[in-house]
Parts: sequence; structure tokens; C-alpha cells
Amino acid sequence: MAATVATTAGTVLLLLFVINVVSEVAVAARPLEGDGWLESGIGMVTEVLRAAKSGSSGRTHCC
Repeated sequence: MAATVATTAGTVLLLLFVINVVSEVAVAARPLEGDGWLESGIGMVTEVLRAAKSGSSGRTHCC
């Protein structure tokens, strides 16, 4: 009886592990839904940094 319970528990744990691995693979294979948001967000940050870098500075630029 104890061997049957141990075998069943082992099978259930193996099944849960396989389901977990398959779900991780499915999530990794799916493209990110926020690709456009990431590009616009990175573009916005780049613009802000470029504007801050090229902005007028009293010490280093004359105008």
C-alpha cells in the first residue's frame, strides 16, 4: 500500500514538473505584447537624454 502511494505521489510530482516546464516554454516562445510600448519608451528616453545633452549650458557653450 505504501509503495502505491509513493508511486502515485512521484507520478503527480513529475506531472506537475512537466506542466511547469511546458508552460515556461510556451511563455518564452510567445512574442512580447509590449514591443511597441518598449520601442516608444526607449525612444522617448533617448530623446530626453539627447535634449538634455544638447541643451544650452552656461559654462561649456556660448549659445
